[in-house]
Amino acid sequence: MSATIDHGSSSESGNSRFGIILSSAVRGLAVGNYPDMVRTAREAETLGFESIWLCDHFLTLSPEDYVQEVGIGGDSSGRQQASHRNGHSIPQLECWTALAALSRDTERIRLGTNVLCNSYRYPSVLAKMAATLDVISAGRVELGLGAGWFRQEFDAYGIPFPPTGDRVSALAESLQLIRHIWVDESPAFHGEYYAIDGAVCDPTPVQRPHPPLWVGGEGDRVHRIAARYADGINVRWWSPTRCADRRDFLDRACEKAGREPAALRLALTALLAPVAHPESQQRIRTRFRSIPADGLIIGSPEKCAARIREYENAGIRDFLFFVPDVADTEYLTVAGEEVIRYFGDSSSRNDAVGARGDEPNSQAGREQRDDLPQ
Repeated sequence: MSATIDHGSSSESGNSRFGIILSSAVRGLAVGNYPDMVRTAREAETLGFESIWLCDHFLTLSPEDYVQEVGIGGDSSGRQQASHRNGHSIPQLECWTALAALSRDTERIRLGTNVLCNSYRYPSVLAKMAATLDVISAGRVELGLGAGWFRQEFDAYGIPFPPTGDRVSALAESLQLIRHIWVDESPAFHGEYYAIDGAVCDPTPVQRPHPPLWVGGEGDRVHRIAARYADGINVRWWSPTRCADRRDFLDRACEKAGREPAALRLALTALLAPVAHPESQQRIRTRFRSIPADGLIIGSPEKCAARIREYENAGIRDFLFFVPDVADTEYLTVAGEEVIRYFGDSSSRNDAVGARGDEPNSQAGREQRDDLPQ
C-alpha cells in the first residue's frame, strides 16, 4: 500500500519552506548542464533547502527580452521579435527528463516544476508521468502548472498557441482531470478541451491524497481557478504589500469556492543574492534591472533575512528563489548558511547545516568570488 505523506497544504501550519529554481527561461538564472545541476541540487539538499524546481522551457531569453515577452513592464508590443534581439538561446535541459534523473541523484529534497506549460502535454499523460515520478522518488513531487506565455517557443516547436482565454480555460480543466486520475478508481472527465474515460493510474502516486498541485500566474481569473482546484499559487516578483493584498483576495475566492482559505498556499518566486559589498549588489541590480525591483532580494544576509520576514508577515510561507549563476558562485552557500538556516525550527535544515562540520566562512572571503563575470 502507498504511504500517506502530508505535504503541508495549509498556509497557516508549519514554518516557511525554501526552494531553489535550477532552470529558467532567463539567462543567468539557469543551470545548463547536468553535472552542474546535480552538484547544485545536492548542495541545496545539504544546506537544508526543502525543494528544487525546474522550468518547462526549451529556449532562453535575456532578462530584458524576458520581461517584454511576459509583459511585466506593461508594454507587450513587439513580443514575438523580442527574443531575437539579445543573442541566441543557451543550453536548457528538458524538465521531466532532468527531474527523473535528479530523483535518483538526490535523497530527500522535493522535486518541483515551476511551472509546466499546460499546452505541451496532454493532461492525462502528464498525470501518469507525475505519478510515476512520485513513485520513483518516494513521494517527493510538487506539480506546478501554468497556461503558457512564451509565444516564440510555441511557434519554434510547432505547438498551436490559442488565445489567452482558451489557454486559461484549458488549464482549469487540466487541474480537474489530473486530480481525477490520481484519486479515482475509474476516472472520467468530459470537458470542452479534454476528455477521459477510465484512464486508470496504476501505480497511484505515493503522496496522499495526491501530490501538491500548484498554479503559476498572476491574473485574477487564474487565481480564482487555483482557489477552486489547486493546493497553491505561485507569483513572481511581487512586493510584500501586493502579496498581502493577494492573500486577502485568495481567502475570499476560497470561501466562495467552499474551501478553507488555509487550504491554498501562496508562494513567491524572487531573485535572492546575499552579497554584502555595495559594488556587488549594484552589479547584480544592473544586470537584472529589467526585472521588477520588488522581486530582487539583494544585500547582506541580514538584510535578505529581514526582507523575507516582511514576506512572511504578508502571508508567504513558500519561497522559490532564483540565485544568479547558482552553479558558479558561493551565493547558494551563503543563502543556506547565513539566511534560511535562521527561519523556523526545521530539524532537517538545522541537522543538515550542522552536519557540514564547519562554521560559515566570512562574508568578506566569499565576496572575492564576485569577481566572476557578471
